[in-house]
Amino acid sequence: MTDAKLGLVLAALAVAGVAVALHRQGALGRGGLATALMATAAVFAAMFFTQ
Repeated sequence: MTDAKLGLVLAALAVAGVAVALHRQGALGRGGLATALMATAAVFAAMFFTQ
């Protein structure tokens, strides 16, 4: 795994972690959490497999 892919994995995990933290604090609803996680997964997959 290249450094770029490792950085992408860590960035995706960080974004997902922030989304979950916001949901737990009540600042992000369930739909918003699902949207954030799906968008993060889509961007991650697109970038990871095209590098």
